[in-house]
Amino acid sequence: MPRRRRSRLEIVADILEILASGCRPPTRLAAEANLAYDRMAKIVAALLEKGIVKENDGKLCITPEGLKMLEAYRQWRRFLDALGL
Repeated sequence: MPRRRRSRLEIVADILEILASGCRPPTRLAAEANLAYDRMAKIVAALLEKGIVKENDGKLCITPEGLKMLEAYRQWRRFLDALGL
C-alpha cells in the first residue's frame, strides 16, 4: 500500500521536530526529514525568512519562535486526534 503524501504543514512540522532535538547540517536535515534536498531547501528558505529557523555555522537551528510554532502545531494535532480527524 503506497504511503500517503505529507502536506506542506506536516513537512514543516517534521523539519521543526528534527531541529528541536538539535541543529543539523542541511544535507542531514534533508535525509532525516526524508525529503529531496532541493525541496527541503525551498521550505527552509521560507522558514529562515520568517525567523522560524536560523543558520548557525553552516547548521540549521530552530529559533524560540519556531519552538512556539511547533508547540502550537502539537496542540492542534492532539485536538484533531482527540476528535478522530
